[in-house]
Amino acid sequence: MRVAVKIFIFIFILNFVALAWSAQKAKIVGPEVEIYSDADFDADIISVVKKGESYMVSDKVQGAFYKIKLKSGKIGFIPDYEVDIEGKGRVQPKDFDEMIIGDEVKDVDENKKSKRAKLEAKAQQEEDEDPEDELDRTYRGITLQLINYHEDTLGGVQVDDLLAVGYKSLGDLSWEVLAAFKPPKYYSEKLNASVNGFNLWADFGISNRMEINRLSTLRYGAAFFAHASQIRIATPAKTYDMQDITAGVLLEGALMVKVYRTAVDFSLKYFFDRNPYGGFGVSLMF
Repeated sequence: MRVAVKIFIFIFILNFVALAWSAQKAKIVGPEVEIYSDADFDADIISVVKKGESYMVSDKVQGAFYKIKLKSGKIGFIPDYEVDIEGKGRVQPKDFDEMIIGDEVKDVDENKKSKRAKLEAKAQQEEDEDPEDELDRTYRGITLQLINYHEDTLGGVQVDDLLAVGYKSLGDLSWEVLAAFKPPKYYSEKLNASVNGFNLWADFGISNRMEINRLSTLRYGAAFFAHASQIRIATPAKTYDMQDITAGVLLEGALMVKVYRTAVDFSLKYFFDRNPYGGFGVSLMF
């Protein structure tokens, strides 16, 4: 068990490093910037982005281009001088709108201008439909989860399904609090006693996203969590309290289905606690 926890802590750290270094946040500085299909100014233009918008770009340049992920989920290439990288600033711009050959100036191809105008209109439509960059957005909302709880008590490992409600926040860094207000039923069944109590969970970690399309996103991550329980058992002869606090690591995978500004998040979790257990959740996020 200790070896498994160490392995998943190591995976957690690797995820965090990958999140921090595989991409970087950049702001568009040009008024209307063309996105190319390849790292080449002769490549096709696949979209147009606006000044002030934020996107995730690659941490390394390919020639004079950064790789960029658009709101639609497409991958393109943007000139390095058209973005302001957080912590790095902007590359000195160069004039690629015109090519000077001797004393003559060659204008940009008219067909290219027409294509750019169409792409600008499409980009404006996408911005009106979803003005906030999905990669930057933090979702928050209520969650309902069914936890297949395992506990070493009453002479062995006992199992019960606990229904928990809570609140969660999903961004690059995510957190969640859960509470199950009904105690596990094995106490009353085995002790023939009156039982009440609760279980609490709180976690904090990273959540990575991978867009499938504009309406759905895969989500995966890892987190540290703490668990606390309070159980009161009343028998005809005696009443006594039981408290327990544990900590561990959890792994999570989820599918987020978006409807404009709202999302429904379907998640699966596995808790590496004193006795490992899993859970399934449905969350309404805003």
